[in-house]
Amino acid sequence: MSQPAEPTSVLSPEEVLRKAGVPFTVLDHVPIVGQEDAETKLGLTTEQLLKTMVFRTADGGFVLAALPVTGRVNYGRLARAAGVSRAKLRQAEPGELSLLGMEPGGASPVCDLPDVVTVFDTAVTRMGIVYCGSGRADRTVRIEAAHLIELVGPKIEELSQ
Repeated sequence: MSQPAEPTSVLSPEEVLRKAGVPFTVLDHVPIVGQEDAETKLGLTTEQLLKTMVFRTADGGFVLAALPVTGRVNYGRLARAAGVSRAKLRQAEPGELSLLGMEPGGASPVCDLPDVVTVFDTAVTRMGIVYCGSGRADRTVRIEAAHLIELVGPKIEELSQ
């Protein structure tokens, strides 16, 4: 008699991309966190950097906000786009990222969990090739923004202040 199967863990963003057959490449590098590291340690230009911020809702849900690295999230706009009250939205703690198959410095707009709300800033639709988190701080994904949008199916709103 066989043992019940272990529940499968959440797929990493890279695994989601591979499984979907989306064309992308990965840059292996020293661990980075933030815009300055991406520019100085990787030599990437600001115009191509896409940051993903991870938020939690009061009921324990996740909201991912993807925007150009120089943008600042307007929390009120993000809350409206996510369908929650601003008072019920907070930035996720670093340890909570593991629930999404990610680690600090590797947050990605690509997520395997079905109930995660993902919102892209309207500027992302005009970005062309972007570099975004892979789920790990030592790997970065290079991908066409259009492919990313098609795969993720995000809400697209004006998020930046």
